[in-house]
Amino acid sequence: MLMIYLSMLDTEEDKNIFRELHDEYSTLMYRKAYGILRDCDLAEDAVQESFMRIIKNFDKFSKRKCPQTRNKFVNITRNASIDIYRKRKKQQEVSYDENERKIIDELAVTDDIFVGMEFERCLFKLPESYYIILSLKYDDGYSYKEIAEILDLSEENVKKRLMRARKKLREIINDQEI
Repeated sequence: MLMIYLSMLDTEEDKNIFRELHDEYSTLMYRKAYGILRDCDLAEDAVQESFMRIIKNFDKFSKRKCPQTRNKFVNITRNASIDIYRKRKKQQEVSYDENERKIIDELAVTDDIFVGMEFERCLFKLPESYYIILSLKYDDGYSYKEIAEILDLSEENVKKRLMRARKKLREIINDQEI
């Protein structure tokens, strides 16, 4: 597949840079996609879709290995994964896995209030930065330190954002009750 991506680039310099970035971030992107989709084949599809999006906008990237480039690649993968998830959700009903149940338990939301798709809709109403941090913590199981490295933030900032994300999710859930 890499050869197809490279054929879409014009200069030899861009091809070399893309090859380097592909080798550096493809595993991370796959882990992120798998964390959202929980399916190997769909995760691979999400990574491929992400690289297609990156190729289309390759001139807008800094074209070097750095935390900002890594974050952009991860965010593009997350968005592609969410798009695939939503399309698949329309085709079939998706049941909750244990990680999503942890979030419900942590928020002390009773099971009769939110089931199935209602909770998922609340998650998608969160701002992107809150959704990312909740996903990294509860879906992917990263520690505060690991999240801080991924997002290029301090551990205290990660803890604060996570607290704010849970608070915002509670507000969204409370609004749904009314």
